[in-house]
Amino acid sequence: MAVIRIVVADDHPLVRTGLRRVLARIPDMRVVAEADSPDALFRTLQVTECDLALVDLHMPVGRHPDGMPMLRQLHRQRPALPVLVFTLLDHLSLMEMLVGTGVAGVLLKTAPLRELPRAISQIHAGGSYYRASLRAAWHGREQRAGEVPDRPLTDCEREVFELFVRGMRVSEVAQVLGRSVKTVSRQKLAAMAKLRLESNAEAYAYARARGLA
Repeated sequence: MAVIRIVVADDHPLVRTGLRRVLARIPDMRVVAEADSPDALFRTLQVTECDLALVDLHMPVGRHPDGMPMLRQLHRQRPALPVLVFTLLDHLSLMEMLVGTGVAGVLLKTAPLRELPRAISQIHAGGSYYRASLRAAWHGREQRAGEVPDRPLTDCEREVFELFVRGMRVSEVAQVLGRSVKTVSRQKLAAMAKLRLESNAEAYAYARARGLA
C-alpha cells in the first residue's frame, strides 16, 4: 500500500502533535515533516518529498507572508502539490479568498477528527474537500451573482476599509482622511456589506488573509 507523505505546517506545537498522532493511526498516511511558520514551510518543501501539505492559514510571518499570499506562492513554486488549508475561519468569504490560490480543500479546526484522513484521502485521489455547507452557500452565491452583480467598493470605501483593518479606529481614519466620523463609519459599513463581512473580527480575518493587514 502506497503511503501518503504529509507535511504539516502550524505554529502551535500541540496542534502539530495532535495531527501527527491522528495520522499515525492511519496505515497509509505518514507525517514526514513539520513547520511552524511560512518560512519554515518553504524551507521544508525544498528538501522534503511529500504528497500533500496540510497548512494553517495564519502563522507568524517572517520573510514569507501567511494567508492568501503564502498559498499563491506555494502554488507557483509547487503547482502539483495538493494543499489542504487548516483554519478556524468559517465564513463564506473564505471561499472567495481561496479562489485562484490553487488549494485543494479546507478543513476546519473545529471539525471532527475523522474528517482529517477523509479529506486527505479525497484530495490525494484527485478530488477536493470543502465543508458541505460552504459548498452549498458558494453555489448559491454564484447563482445570485449571475442575477445581481456584486457592487465593487468605491475608492473611498476601499481606502477606509484598508486603514481600518490595519488597526486604526474610525475616528483616526476620519482624521487621516479629513472626513467626518459619520462619513467614515458609513463608508466602512458599506465596504463590509459589499464584502459580506458581518463583524469586525471577520473583517480582520478577511484582510489578513488577503495580505491587507
